[in-house]
Amino acid sequence: MSLLSHSKKRAIARGTLVAVVIVVIVIAAVGVYYASTMSTPATTSKLTIGVVYDTGGKGDKSFNDMAYAGLLNANKTLGVNFIELGSTSSSDYTPNIEVMVSRNVSLIICVGFLMDTDVATEAAKYPNQKFAQVDGDVYNMSNVVAIKFQEHVGSALIGALAVAMSKTNKIGMIGGMDVAIIHKFWHGFQAGATWANTYLGKNVQVLNIQYTGTTPAAWNAPDVAKSIALTQYQQGADIIYAAAGGSGTGLFDATGTLDQQAGWNWTAGTAPSKFAIGVDADQDYYGTYQYFVQHQSTGFQSPSFVLTSEIKRVDVGVYDVINSVVAGNYSNFYNHPEVWAPSYWTGPTATATKGVFLLGLAQGAVGPTPFTYTSQYLTATAKTVLDQLTKAILNGSVVIPENYGS
Repeated sequence: MSLLSHSKKRAIARGTLVAVVIVVIVIAAVGVYYASTMSTPATTSKLTIGVVYDTGGKGDKSFNDMAYAGLLNANKTLGVNFIELGSTSSSDYTPNIEVMVSRNVSLIICVGFLMDTDVATEAAKYPNQKFAQVDGDVYNMSNVVAIKFQEHVGSALIGALAVAMSKTNKIGMIGGMDVAIIHKFWHGFQAGATWANTYLGKNVQVLNIQYTGTTPAAWNAPDVAKSIALTQYQQGADIIYAAAGGSGTGLFDATGTLDQQAGWNWTAGTAPSKFAIGVDADQDYYGTYQYFVQHQSTGFQSPSFVLTSEIKRVDVGVYDVINSVVAGNYSNFYNHPEVWAPSYWTGPTATATKGVFLLGLAQGAVGPTPFTYTSQYLTATAKTVLDQLTKAILNGSVVIPENYGS
């Protein structure tokens, strides 16, 4: 698949997140929690947004938390109220959506592709109810927006970076659930590594990806991820990338422990022998002394053993769709697919696909974080590799396929 930029580039919404007071009420009928904001928004809106999280849930420091960040930003800057429901299993998805419908919310946001069947069924049942689904594959319904990302493109930059930075000439990757969307991350990682090996004349080996599981529990299995990380480090990898949701913290724990055992003591002048790379949210702070050793929630300082994170701006996707409802142009995603997802309109699906909101490198929605805690370790070669590959992807001279490699 060719990387196609949108015909209209959109500015990334930015805003300072505000703290909210959450009221939690247990709903016995569906076995989940209900929460509503009690904060005072910057502006006044009568709209209420409903969010259904997947089984990974809030607090995963990754995918679900990014959706929550977008929700908070919309609460502050757009004045919307919101209701949240967590899911303890896949059987909660449809009941949770039904609760949202009964609450007459203006938009139901479902977080995760695992809700595809539930979203399709409920959207057909309630044609006047607006839906949005992060990573969803429900298309061509006028009341559903599938918020999609070019994860393979961001992961290509990560693979290239890892090749440039590796001293052992071996790098690894941990995936969450063994499903198509994680395969996109893996294929992009391999493609970027191959490009960098060719560009630099290196021969860095990419160890085969290992997954934390084949069920939704794989997104919250840090012990499994830690075991995989230890194995890949024993095989000679010195940089490992995790695209595994909440399981990724297991990689961080393994990396920090091994770096400490090797004598690294967070000295800015000496790089750790092993680096981890996070995903979705900016997880770079996890490798700082303040977080990893002192367990602080603020005041993080350089350096970190988390080299960077492959950001996936779920918060931007969530915020922008909420904003479209507030502004009254939600229907544009369905009516103008050539603007919001041109590659889906003319590309890989072979048929016209409407109702997709695609975010990628051109929109600043994927790619590495700005190396806040590790810039001193970033070599001149690594900087050049990132710069050259980014430019090549954006000008179309390098195309990152979704199905590269194994």
